[in-house]
Amino acid sequence: MGQEQVLVRKPSFLSSVSPQEDILKLLDSLEELAEDTQSFFGKAWGLNLEEFHMLINKIRASLPDEVRRASRVMSDSDKMVSSAKEEANVISEQATEQSNRIVDEARQMASKLVDTSEINRLAKAQAHEIMANAEASSREIKRGADEYAREVLCSIENHLAKVMGTLQKGREKLETRINTQQNAEPIIPAGRGIRR
Repeated sequence: MGQEQVLVRKPSFLSSVSPQEDILKLLDSLEELAEDTQSFFGKAWGLNLEEFHMLINKIRASLPDEVRRASRVMSDSDKMVSSAKEEANVISEQATEQSNRIVDEARQMASKLVDTSEINRLAKAQAHEIMANAEASSREIKRGADEYAREVLCSIENHLAKVMGTLQKGREKLETRINTQQNAEPIIPAGRGIRR
C-alpha cells in the first residue's frame, strides 16, 4: 500500500443521495466484499485490502460533521478535566506546604523565646497565639484551594453537559433522517440473496 489515496467529498448539491444513504451503500459494498472472500476456520482469505481500505475511507468521509465535531469536543473536554485535576492537586500540595511552613516557623519562634518566669509566660501566650493564627491561616488556605478546585470541576461539568446536549441533538437529527428515509423507501440489504 505505497500509494496514498486522496478522497474528495462531493458537495451535497451535486448528488441527490444523502450522506446516510452513502454510508448505507458503502456498508453494503463492504459486506459484499467480505462475502466474496473465502473463509477457513473463521478467517477470511483473498480479501482485497486495497478495496477494503478504500471503502473504510469513503465511509469516514461520509460521516456527518457533527460526529467529527463531537469527537473533538469530547477529546478536548477530557484534556480539560485532566488539566483541572492536575492544577487542583498542585494547589492543594502548595497549600499544605505553606501551612506546614507557617506552623514550623511558629514553633521555631516559640522555642527561641526566653525561658524566664514573666517573659516565659508572655512568650508562651504569644506562641499559642502565633500557632492559633498559623493553624487558622492554614485552614483558610486549604479551604480556598478546595473551593477553587470545586469551581473548576463545576465549570468542566457544565461544559460536558453542553457537549452531551450537542451529541444528543446530533444523534436525534440522524435518527429522524434515517426514520424519514426508511418510511419513504424500504432498504433491501445487498448480499442477502438479492443483488443490486
